[in-house]
Amino acid sequence: YLSGRIMTKFKRGVVNVVTAPLEIPIKIKEHWNEGGTEPIKKTAYLFGGLVKGLTYTVGRMGSGLWDVISLNLDFPGNNEPLMKPDYAWEGEHD
Repeated sequence: YLSGRIMTKFKRGVVNVVTAPLEIPIKIKEHWNEGGTEPIKKTAYLFGGLVKGLTYTVGRMGSGLWDVISLNLDFPGNNEPLMKPDYAWEGEHD
């Protein structure tokens, strides 16, 4: 059990560090779709998506690094990641 938990945490950590930049286009797309049809709104939503994507990128990298660094620690408990969803491409982020 212990080695399986450690490998799962390690894999998730490495994958999250490597794929963290995917948060940028994901957030831009989410915001772009909310922007309506007015060009000024689209620009504002594009910028908002970029800022949110960069923020989520930093958060996902931090979560991934924490998973790699804390392999033997059971924090935050039950092998849960610090950031949900487990990976950038899964489900809703908010």
